[in-house]
Amino acid sequence: MNQLNRFSLSVLKTRNNLPEIIAVTSGKGGVGKSNLSVNLALLMSRMKKNVLLIDADIHLGNVDLLMGIRPKYSIADVLNGSVPLKDVITKGIGGIDILPAGSAVIEMLNSEDKILQKIGNSFSEFEHEYDTVIVDTGAGVHNSVMSFVVGADKIILVVTPDPASIADSYGMVKVIRNTNQEVPIVMISNMVDTEENGESMFKKMNLMVQRFLNSSLVYGGSLLKDNLIQYSIQKQKPISLFYPNSMPVNSLRMITRRLMKMPITDAKKRDSFFDRFMNYKNVEIQSTNG
Repeated sequence: MNQLNRFSLSVLKTRNNLPEIIAVTSGKGGVGKSNLSVNLALLMSRMKKNVLLIDADIHLGNVDLLMGIRPKYSIADVLNGSVPLKDVITKGIGGIDILPAGSAVIEMLNSEDKILQKIGNSFSEFEHEYDTVIVDTGAGVHNSVMSFVVGADKIILVVTPDPASIADSYGMVKVIRNTNQEVPIVMISNMVDTEENGESMFKKMNLMVQRFLNSSLVYGGSLLKDNLIQYSIQKQKPISLFYPNSMPVNSLRMITRRLMKMPITDAKKRDSFFDRFMNYKNVEIQSTNG
């Protein structure tokens, strides 16, 4: 009887403590999305959150490079049955865990549901150990991106002043809103010259979203151009760990605090991570033309 009670409590804990899912995405590549994902995860860990960072960028998956680590396995090894999911998770610096997915995301999209369900069951065994799961997605509106994005509790959209980034980001918002009207989209203005320019860029983007999509964005903050960011990337030393008193890290802390102060989805109403992926992996991506 005691053993049964312990099992019941374990199941209850698993169901009631599912992590919050934060997807970090962008309309185009090369906007600093992965660097932001890594540093947000590290700063949340500093704030006593248990964080899992999933590298789901099929083209530029480089979370491991940014952190100076070399994972032994990826989720591709789980799909072919060579290793259990738990063994794929790599301990990163700064107290965060990393799940490398990368190009295997395409394989996941094409896998039979029973295979994904098996992986989902494995993930559910330890999913409740995390407070937050940050998913570094690919760029653009391919199914390999949107299957993670539209099921998140919060979406971080990274935008730079490049006109192509702005145009593609608007297209990304349009696709998200065609599928999910409720999920908050938090815009980060990256690589801007001044904080004022970052806020101005957000206001213009938000005005377009309000006018043409009958929706709105949340301002997450701005990150200014800084040579130290590029230096830290080249040296594979996350800026929030190795240069904690720098100006960029002060901005990253503000962004992290704003994100954590936002209303969160009731844990009892959340679905598991892989259930969300399965629900949206076949979502029809509507054209962003017009």
